[in-house]
Amino acid sequence: MQDLIEIRPDSIVVAGGNAMRLGGIDKAMLPLGETGAALLSDVVNACPGRVFVLGPQRNLELAQIIWLPDLNPGSGPAAGIWSGLAHVDTEYVFISAADQTLSKETVNAIVAAAQGQEGAWAIRSDGAGQPLCACVRLDRLRELLAPTQGINQSPLRLLSNLQMVGVSVKPGQVVDFDTWNDVAKAAKESKSMDQITQMWLARVAAILEVDQHEVPVAELLDLTREVAHGVERKSAPLTTFLLGYAAGAKSLKADEISNLITVLTNAVTEWETVD
Repeated sequence: MQDLIEIRPDSIVVAGGNAMRLGGIDKAMLPLGETGAALLSDVVNACPGRVFVLGPQRNLELAQIIWLPDLNPGSGPAAGIWSGLAHVDTEYVFISAADQTLSKETVNAIVAAAQGQEGAWAIRSDGAGQPLCACVRLDRLRELLAPTQGINQSPLRLLSNLQMVGVSVKPGQVVDFDTWNDVAKAAKESKSMDQITQMWLARVAAILEVDQHEVPVAELLDLTREVAHGVERKSAPLTTFLLGYAAGAKSLKADEISNLITVLTNAVTEWETVD
């Protein structure tokens, strides 16, 4: 029997979902990766070869990322995969979602299992194959997607037409986050208080329809601590509420809010020095 040559696929990561059940936040940037980084960051670092990410460009400085536009935005992940196929020239291609947990160990196992086959995919906890964590022969994937360009097609249904090898993965791997319950569960299992804080802020920002990344978190926490210790505990949340209320009422910019935080911190110091 002829020895099989180790395959070295490029990767396609679909990252254009709208996360409606999560209030439209960018799931790919949730800091729920194994390293505490954004999910997308962990996914990209786990993927082999050149990594083509389909969807809006994020603020991630990873050399292996090649950002590509989704040719049919809003048409589902299969359409995103099709948008990336024209750029892949390896025999196999690894495909993944941007909003799931993923490690290099898991990816390597799937790539190894695909060698000499039509493809291989992770087996989810419910026993089904995960089409967005799979390594597939490029020519077979093109054949499946060509008739519709993947528009509004089910990746699971499409790949079920192939002889896919199933690969069991460790608990906690290839977990996606579709609801706030999913996010809360992951946050509560985290040992990082910073991670829990970020998750809760993402939830609150989604409810309030604001951008959490514009919030000066460290400065606000410092102010809250200063007020709690220098004035009284009840005054701390009330102070930050009034600050937020003023910021909204006056349409303050980030630097103006930072200046107000400094003024309020000085006010706490003055309060503490009163005899």
